[in-house]
Amino acid sequence: MAQHGRTGQLERNYRRLLELCDALEAIADDLPHPDAHLCVTTVDALEPLIEDTHMLEEEALFPILLASGRPELHQTVARLRQEHLSDSDTAGEVSEAVHALVTGHAIVSPDALGYLLRSFFGSMRRHVHGEIELIRLFLPDHDRKMMN
Repeated sequence: MAQHGRTGQLERNYRRLLELCDALEAIADDLPHPDAHLCVTTVDALEPLIEDTHMLEEEALFPILLASGRPELHQTVARLRQEHLSDSDTAGEVSEAVHALVTGHAIVSPDALGYLLRSFFGSMRRHVHGEIELIRLFLPDHDRKMMN
């Protein structure tokens, strides 16, 4: 399957997303005074990486799922597309709120920001691990080692 050639980049994106989730967790843990440099580098990388990852999933993962002909996988793809919209919107909110905190113009309380961050990175981690499992189900055995 030609889509499998793109799974290497998808795997790198997933690893980077998980690293950003770890950084967001560190930021949440350090509220109300997190490291400003960590805040800026993390949220500046977040939205572009999510956008690129969603594009790769659309190109590499979704065609594999849809080619199965199984109706439940068509529903899974529809659900994942909806999750992409939600992930993108929430990543924008996270970025805006963290940038505002760093510039001294916080738009939410530290408690609210901590909740937003924890909700986002928890959801993103589940999303990434779920899609890794889908890839493992559909990749030939020789490609599975890439996702470990």
